[in-house]
Amino acid sequence: MNVLIAFLLAALLSAYGSLMLGLVNAAVIETALTKNRKAALWLAFGGVLPEIPYVLIAIWGVSYADVLQGYKSIITVAVGFIFILIGIRYVFIKNKPVTKKELSMELGGHNYLYKGFLLALANPQLIFYWLTWLLLIQTGMVTDLTDGLISLDFTGTYFYSSRLAFALGAVVGAFLVLLIYITLASKYKDKLLQIMGDKLTSIVGVVFIMLGVLAVVKDVFLN
Repeated sequence: MNVLIAFLLAALLSAYGSLMLGLVNAAVIETALTKNRKAALWLAFGGVLPEIPYVLIAIWGVSYADVLQGYKSIITVAVGFIFILIGIRYVFIKNKPVTKKELSMELGGHNYLYKGFLLALANPQLIFYWLTWLLLIQTGMVTDLTDGLISLDFTGTYFYSSRLAFALGAVVGAFLVLLIYITLASKYKDKLLQIMGDKLTSIVGVVFIMLGVLAVVKDVFLN
């Protein structure tokens, strides 16, 4: 039961975190609109894989939360600049009509898998997202909210199994949200492209730049 709780709780928290606009979900939507559903699925799959090491690092890091928090500001600013650089690249990419030959080459999807993996890997702030929730779980938040009916144990008999279940739950939760985005983008592809025309890639780039600037400004000037 503890393993199942770990899986379901992580899936729920991961889905919630994935609803927020970020590098991976914006890139997945853009790929679904400008390429095809299969390419977007490959990108989404690659984009959720880093959840596993980042979740495991966060679980391990709960005991060293004070030390990790000392690096949060540096990581946030670095990620902000990464967002800005990726955004600039998107802004200057020109959408080109995709030929049938290019489309058939893209259906393999491995390049999108790597792209999704690298985009997600470029956002180590995920560690602090999970660290925050794990600290709340450790303080008994889950037990208190459920009047003792549900508890989560990462020690003893469940030392390895609950950790692995939690990491896999994070992957599944994030992927399900991305799958919803892909489904909606594919369904309304023609309408969205008609509204945005050939500016979609530039719009995604501007969003990335804004996210990067907000991250840097919030950390440097508002903390």
